Amino acid sequence: MSTTERHNLPSGAWVQFRDPKTLRRGDKKKAMALVTGDGDKPLAMAYEMTDGILQVLIIDWSYDLPLPSESPQSLDLLPLEDDARLMELTEPVRKMLWPEESAKDAKDEASPTEPSAA
Repeated sequence: MSTTERHNLPSGAWVQFRDPKTLRRGDKKKAMALVTGDGDKPLAMAYEMTDGILQVLIIDWSYDLPLPSESPQSLDLLPLEDDARLMELTEPVRKMLWPEESAKDAKDEASPTEPSAA
């Protein structure tokens, strides 16, 4: 039996995610469709990945906007105060969808610091 999770956001809004365990290959392809792969702009790529993940995860929210699956542009209209929390909430799903990237990040020998504990 799958479950959904409702997450409260700093603005007072909430988002409800589908159970990430129900994601399929097609969902990963949808999430990847926004990623341009421009390694020279890692922050832009992080937002593209997050937007793609939010499009497949969000099944309901309290914003007076269409859901991201219906109108991806809705994500650009969210309050800035909710941004960091949404990035944080999607991180475990990103690691699930792209485990090789997570492993690569953890083994980056060029990094001057140790990887943080997840």
